[in-house]
Amino acid sequence: MRITRVGVPVLLAAAIACSGSDDPPTGNNGGGGGNNNLCTSTATSIAVANNSFFPACVTVSAGSQITWTWGNTGGITHNVTFPAGGPNSPTQAAGTFSRTFATAGTYNYNCTVHGAAMSGRIVVE
Repeated sequence: MRITRVGVPVLLAAAIACSGSDDPPTGNNGGGGGNNNLCTSTATSIAVANNSFFPACVTVSAGSQITWTWGNTGGITHNVTFPAGGPNSPTQAAGTFSRTFATAGTYNYNCTVHGAAMSGRIVVE
């Protein structure tokens, strides 16, 4: 199969759009929002900016608290929502939101304003 210059951005956009998941927390299967099975960051702070979460996937120990901080959003509102349940952030353009992850598993989240194109994952071991 030959991929043209036009085909590469289309394939990339499709891969990014399909990176989120509404699955409930599961075992430690790794993976990361938009980074296809790579979840090497151990950060406990996630930036919410420019329609993205950074890092998009983190791996932490059970009992860890993760804090999302709204920064360079250009006045656009975002939220952190866990489709499988649990505390969610308000929709906001500035501020922080924290959540403690007591139980091992994989927790997918997204911004409901932007859907799967703005998603992330927390892997708790």
